[in-house]
This record gives sequence, C-alpha cells and structure tokens, in this order.
Amino acid sequence: MYGSGQSLPQAPPMGRRPGGTMEFRAMNRRTALAAALALSLTACGSGGSAAGLDPTPQTPVTVQAGFIPVIDVAALYLGDKQGFFTSRGIKLDINTAQGGAALVPPVISGQYQFAFSNVVSVLAARAQGLPLKVIASGSNSTGVEGKDVSMIRVPENSPVRTAADLVGKKVGVNTLNNLLQMLGDVAVSAAGGDPAAVKFVEMPFPDQVTALGNGTLDAMVTAEPFDTIANKGTRVISSPYLDMAKSSLTTSAYFTSEQQLQQNPKLFTALKAAIDESLTYANAHPDEVRGQLSSFMKIDPAVVSQVTLPTFAPGISKDSVAAFVKAAKQYNLVSADVSYDDLVWSGAAG
Repeated sequence: MYGSGQSLPQAPPMGRRPGGTMEFRAMNRRTALAAALALSLTACGSGGSAAGLDPTPQTPVTVQAGFIPVIDVAALYLGDKQGFFTSRGIKLDINTAQGGAALVPPVISGQYQFAFSNVVSVLAARAQGLPLKVIASGSNSTGVEGKDVSMIRVPENSPVRTAADLVGKKVGVNTLNNLLQMLGDVAVSAAGGDPAAVKFVEMPFPDQVTALGNGTLDAMVTAEPFDTIANKGTRVISSPYLDMAKSSLTTSAYFTSEQQLQQNPKLFTALKAAIDESLTYANAHPDEVRGQLSSFMKIDPAVVSQVTLPTFAPGISKDSVAAFVKAAKQYNLVSADVSYDDLVWSGAAG
C-alpha cells in the first residue's frame, strides 16, 4: 500500500513550500533527490548492467524490476501471469519497496533494469539531473468526475463544499511536496482558493482515514484503495485530475536509466512490448486485475470488489507530460523545464 499502519502521529509534520504560510518541517524532497543523485552517480561507477542483452524465448534474460505495492502495478503482475514477458524471452523478477525513492539508486546502478513511479516523482528527479527515462506507461486516471483514482474527501457533515473552502484547513497527504499535495494545490486553485493557505499534513493513509473521522484532519487527498476505505461517512468535493485536464492523464510510469537504454536497446524494446501488451490486456479484463491485488497487497476482499481501478493504455501522451510539468512548476516541485523528449524514451512515445 501507499502507507503503513502506524499509530496516529503525536505531532504530524505540516508543510508549505517556500513562499507559503506554513513552515516546511519535513525533509525537503529536493534534498532527498539530491542525496539519491549523489548515491546514484556513485553507483554508476560500478558499471551498470551487462550490455548487449538480446532476449528470446530460446535465450531468456532475467530482468529485475522494482515495484511498490500499489494497485497500478497489478497490470504487470497479470501480464506476467499471462506469459507476455516469457514469450519475449524475459523472466520478470519483481522486487518491492515501500517508497519510490528507494528504487532510483538500484535502477541507475543496473541492479534493477526498471522500476515503477508516479509521473511527478520521475519528473522531479529528471529536473534534478538524475539520468532517468520513462520507458512505458504505468496507469492513467479515469477521467470520470467523482470516480477517479485520487479524490479529495471531507466528512459527510463538514461545512466544506468546494476545494476553495480548504483554505486554513488541515488536509492529509501521504507525502509532502509530491503528487497528492500538488493535486490538492491544483484543486484549490481551480476552485478559486489560495493553496498556499492550506495546511497540508503528512500522514500515512490508514492514519488519515482515522484522523478524518475524529476531526484531526478536515480533508484528505486520497489514492486507491484508501478512497474506497474512506468512503463511509465522507463525501467527495473534488476530482483533482480533472482540474488538470478534462480527460484521462498518464499518472504513473515505468522508468530506467539512460545508460541501460544505451547498453541494451533490444532488451528494452522487448520489455516495452511486454508492458504494453500487459496494459492492453489489463484494461480489457478488470476483474482479472482485481484478482491480482491480494497477491501483493494487504487488502480486504470487500475493498477489492469496490475499488476504482485506473485505466491502462500503452504510450505516454505529450498532453499528460505537459500538464504535469505545468503543475509541478506552478507549485514549486520543480524549477527547471523538462521537455517530453528529456523525460520519455523515444521508443515509448505515444
């Protein structure tokens, strides 16, 4: 899952990026990226993965993948089960981490061939100088108002009616200065409010659900399965992806290092084809996607049947990247421009 089941923090960190009203007391995400960059560049000196890998069913290659246990990666678990990787000579070996930051150094060192992340994190890493490239889509938002993979919820009896009413309120996010806080900013701005006056609180998702119920939080920016878990006694006031664009967006992706792409173009061509086939199959077979969730997540079967799934489709759209770059710059997650070609491998363009 996105968060652990820790007890409610005594003094949860509250933050606002430089220029806002709240002092940012959690570790700055750019500092974390800089540390990852230093570690990753050191790791690059070890030589990366072997060059010239050409997978075929007759000469299979073991590919190390780094995932976090979230719904979005179910498409690849399903695709692996369907044989889409082995048919291309790829034996997928999945390694899991609780957070995406831990997956960057092993990708750049060549320990892992590729890994999963939300688009904002890869974008921010690229803006900080990490030599990463997106090789395939991970998942998309649904583009459906009130039925999306991330929404903003408040208690049923809350006086808050729109995201603009969150000014001065405490809003839970799983990580400060990352995707969900940015979505909160987008929603508040779109509704006519000042996002700099919102008190974002970093808290694991399970604790946010509890805090929303007992009044410690006024709202939370959700991600499935926690939107479904938080459904009872709450209501949706915003579908923030639709405030970014009026259609589905590519929200997560699979990435590798530039060095590995240069060393093993045939491997990544085969890998992308397997991922794309997995995404297409998953989108056409949602019940089978649901059937994969309990194999890598701790999730209640009742939640599995109700959870809103992302949509899955091959290709990274230029409109999606442009929307995320615009929002990330507007809300100070990145300071430098990142072009589509900087971020996305030419073989993954959509």
